[in-house]
Amino acid sequence: MSTMVQKKITIKREQEAFLAACKTFGFADQSSLIRAALDDFIKETKRKQRRSQIARKAGELAALYGQNADLTAFTAIDGDDFYEAGGHLGN
Repeated sequence: MSTMVQKKITIKREQEAFLAACKTFGFADQSSLIRAALDDFIKETKRKQRRSQIARKAGELAALYGQNADLTAFTAIDGDDFYEAGGHLGN
């Protein structure tokens, strides 16, 4: 387990009431509920950052794709079904 540090934070009254009910949600104490919530928030933030980066890179690649005739040579047959001329694979 990693080293723990203490933090003093200010929260709203509704948040205080929610934390007070931590055992109702299966947490040992308020700190464990906050740690779990922060872990989930960190995971979600990282996931959103990855998606954003992927979307940005996809946009960059799409621009390159449209400009390169070698990459678009088979665009006319996109979606067509392909069957091997001689029958089965390996013949």
